[in-house]
Amino acid sequence: MAVQFSRQRVTRGSGEAGATRPRVESREDLSWEAAVELFAECWAADHPGIRPGTLGHYREQLRARLAVFSEERGVKTVSELSRYDFRAFVTWLDTVVTYAGRPLTPRGKQMALETARRFLVWLHQERILPEDITAHVGKYRLDKDLEPRAIPAEDLQKLLASLDLSTAAGVRNTVMIQVMAFCGLRVAELVGLNRDDLDMEAGRLRVRAENAKGRRTRFVDLPLTIVDGKEAVRPEVAGLMASWLTVRSELCPQLTEEDALFVTVGSDQQLTRFRETGEAKPGTWPPGQRVTTDAVRTILKRLAEKAGVDPKLATPHRLRHYFGLSSAMAGVPTTALMRAMGHRSPIMTARYSEFADSERRWAFARADITKGLSLPTAR
Repeated sequence: MAVQFSRQRVTRGSGEAGATRPRVESREDLSWEAAVELFAECWAADHPGIRPGTLGHYREQLRARLAVFSEERGVKTVSELSRYDFRAFVTWLDTVVTYAGRPLTPRGKQMALETARRFLVWLHQERILPEDITAHVGKYRLDKDLEPRAIPAEDLQKLLASLDLSTAAGVRNTVMIQVMAFCGLRVAELVGLNRDDLDMEAGRLRVRAENAKGRRTRFVDLPLTIVDGKEAVRPEVAGLMASWLTVRSELCPQLTEEDALFVTVGSDQQLTRFRETGEAKPGTWPPGQRVTTDAVRTILKRLAEKAGVDPKLATPHRLRHYFGLSSAMAGVPTTALMRAMGHRSPIMTARYSEFADSERRWAFARADITKGLSLPTAR
């Protein structure tokens, strides 16, 4: 008996309340577009709390890769896809050209293949496909470069030195960079912070489960130092954070403790005009909107160009890598670093220790296995 579907959805971005997806009557006529939407709906229901961006990534990958391949191959409905088609899909990925006119990277191929595999396994579990056709194709093995790609310390210094702390945006941007580079937060975790996630007295941040990649709440310390034999937040960091909280409350008195920690502040010209006339251009004021991940990336790019730093080195994830690599080089235990960075497995954290294991170097230096040997010297 055919599986019946009667789900309806509003077309994304259409702007029309009455626009709906075509009704899917049976698995035999399930088109690729309808199958992708059904997969996204069911996957969201089966995985509560999944990020909208993750679902959007699945949609994009399936529409731009597997669906396009199937249409080119003449496979019009999902139920027509066979194991031989899926094998051909693996080869087809080598011919894909991106919008930049370049072939897919190994990582791009892996993402496309793994997303397609997840989708097809789900179709089999829902009995839309009679068999698991992915079982006949091996997983894409990616030779990973395990070396963390952190922003160099001198470039981070240039980035921080280029900021104007006399402006609201300068104070905010400096604090955001410090949180990513000295606390190791991902960019989505950074913009997801609320005011009540910051505990100035304890000197730590709370990364809530809904914003964390691993869906687990964790607490991250602000940059610490030793004062009179006790741990204390670096005074410069604490002072700048307090300054940002003051700017935030002055510019956005409407915000509460449960609102975003990092918000839009507008340009200096907008701020001056608003203070003098109480007016602002539509759509640019008032401030107080949560900063987005794209905005953070754009800010870093512009700051890098201004500071004379390669924009490819000034990315949120390279700032996070700086935290991991610098902490490992300073001798922070892997278990402590793992909790701070929100890794599920110590294997992820070990990549930093692999390239900056101060304990290992110290142990070998103390062992000095060359001791007692008369070693030749160069003339």
